[in-house]
Amino acid sequence: MQKMITSWSDMQEVLDTNEACQYLRIARVTLYKYVRTGQIPATKFGSIWRFQKSALDKWMSERIHNDTSQRAKQQRGSRG
Repeated sequence: MQKMITSWSDMQEVLDTNEACQYLRIARVTLYKYVRTGQIPATKFGSIWRFQKSALDKWMSERIHNDTSQRAKQQRGSRG
């Protein structure tokens, strides 16, 4: 369940597309690809995509964990 925005401090955690790209250090086209395919948490207000910083942090942590686990499995598989 996503966190509800209830205060100004919560609003400061909401990023626009440019801020999300800078925060994640990815190209705009990559961010839009992730949005389009549902790989990254986002919501659209009118014609503008918004990203909750805490949701991006969680997404990145999960992605790092999954990628690390996958590499470890591949490494174990190549030994045997």
